[in-house]
Amino acid sequence: MNRRFGFLAGLAATAILANPAVAHAGEFNASDFNELNCGWPLSLSPEGPANFQGPDDAARYYIMPFDTTRYRAMTLHGRYPRLRYFAIAAYEVVDTESGGYTFEVGDPLYDAKISPDHGANPFVQPGGRNGTYTVEISYRGARSSANARGVPEQVSPNTITVTADLVWIVMRAYVPDADASLTGQSLMGGVPLPNITLTNYNDVSETLVTCSPINKWSDLMALGRHLFPPEVDLRVDEGTPSSNRLWFGSPEKPPGNLWPNPDGKYLMMLPGSEYQTGRIIVIRGKAPGFPDTFNGSAIWDPARGFRSVDMRYWAMCNMNLTWPPAVVACATDLTTRLQAQRYTIVISDDRQRPDWLKPNVNWLPWGDVQYPKFLVLRNILPSPDFPYAAEDVWKKCAFDFQFPPDPSLLDAKGPCAEDVMGDYYPVALWCDKDTFLAGGFQACSRDGDWRPTAERGPR
Repeated sequence: MNRRFGFLAGLAATAILANPAVAHAGEFNASDFNELNCGWPLSLSPEGPANFQGPDDAARYYIMPFDTTRYRAMTLHGRYPRLRYFAIAAYEVVDTESGGYTFEVGDPLYDAKISPDHGANPFVQPGGRNGTYTVEISYRGARSSANARGVPEQVSPNTITVTADLVWIVMRAYVPDADASLTGQSLMGGVPLPNITLTNYNDVSETLVTCSPINKWSDLMALGRHLFPPEVDLRVDEGTPSSNRLWFGSPEKPPGNLWPNPDGKYLMMLPGSEYQTGRIIVIRGKAPGFPDTFNGSAIWDPARGFRSVDMRYWAMCNMNLTWPPAVVACATDLTTRLQAQRYTIVISDDRQRPDWLKPNVNWLPWGDVQYPKFLVLRNILPSPDFPYAAEDVWKKCAFDFQFPPDPSLLDAKGPCAEDVMGDYYPVALWCDKDTFLAGGFQACSRDGDWRPTAERGPR
């Protein structure tokens, strides 16, 4: 067996053979994990077989398992990357009363909260040259041999404490800066992934080399079965919407196996079970201000055309609601065309961007008609001075998200969400293609059986 992927191969066998109804977190700590000797063996992305859990078009998620039955600490040492946002989160596998397990995330560390070892943190004003950082993921209650002898133990400010037997460490990396030098490390902002050091309960440490290659097919299958066991049924009958209007709502607690980002909140929309022939989905809203770090701006400087940085990042993504959930395509803040800070997004079943769309209209493909869809608006790190984000909807009128999701809950909570966000709320509707071609979004909003909402300033 390949030593680098021993644990994940063992995980695959366990996930296949174990009865998911009685599976416990500890059962996934296969003995083969003892042979793991490289870091970051997995990465989620919108490309290829790693496209599950709905990864954003502009992001990569790097993954490392942490077996706390053998190691008391995992230490990450790296250089600050040149990108819009990065963060480290620990997703703990926790047994449930029903005999299964779920995933829970504790306090994460995002870029501006990670104190530097040397140099400057470029995510904190006034910025400066990239420094280095050290983050420790520590098992709560673990005592080193020095601590057991009464030697005071220094705790790093960059510490994430965990309590589960099995923890998944996830590093998110969003919108790398433009890389004219073509270093081969552009997806991680021009720097290598941080080095990983594992320390056992005898204080013996081992620094791992970064895995190459990554995402072995059997390992991705193992992770997929771990996140979405075969008994989890994602088949959803969204039915036919009762009107042309489609409502976005904020899930109160997204399912743990989707590994929701603790630095962000979401709005989601269910467009119906089937694509409506001869029609399109049109979405209209006001874009929040963001930093154009891709072209050299600091995260506190607004992109051209905006007066403020309202949030670190936003995107609208179309995803397949199937096993496992996969992203079809996203309209990100970096790529979305705007007019007076407003966007229009059209979703159609064309195989490529249709030539009947004007250049200022954004397009997302519906994708394979076999799979039901759901739309997600992602907001990351909104400014405290910006009260029109998905987070504000979540605080005031979230809905109870369960598998399978209930479209009527979004219909009930959508008007509240729109009232909170005002112009920044994504107004979505089914519209005849000919109607849109004749008069754009305004014509669609006049031609239907939905309650129109005039575009207005935030209230």
